[in-house]
Amino acid sequence: RVCAIAAVLLAALCAAEAASVVDHHTVKMHTAFLQAVVDDDFSHWTVAFERADRDGDGKISVGEVGSVFSEHYNLYHKEKPRGEATEAHFVQDAVDFTAMVEQLGWGKDTIMTEEEFLKQMHDYVALKQKERGDLYKIAGNLF
Repeated sequence: RVCAIAAVLLAALCAAEAASVVDHHTVKMHTAFLQAVVDDDFSHWTVAFERADRDGDGKISVGEVGSVFSEHYNLYHKEKPRGEATEAHFVQDAVDFTAMVEQLGWGKDTIMTEEEFLKQMHDYVALKQKERGDLYKIAGNLF
């Protein structure tokens, strides 16, 4: 019985540690993208991309993904108990996304279309989901 209690406490500690490393905004972004996949509706991601595309040419640089993430958060999430998001809330996501696409030979200045961005987002969210396991299912209900 002591072993069972210890196992439960260890599992709770691991879950708490994982949740503390993954920010509220990250969880919201990733769970929203996963829902868009289920619904096959990326219209809110399209609007966020268009808002981040400051010059209106239909393209952004890899270095501007944080802007898409913050625009999406502010557009999609009606309840914002922690206020509006800024790019600062998505620094780690932008760093991780950039590191992932560097494997394609892309850098921060690489220009991408919305279609290219969404393809990379599919890969990025799948990668993070694989790394984090069921965290999004658990944390999505907490945040």
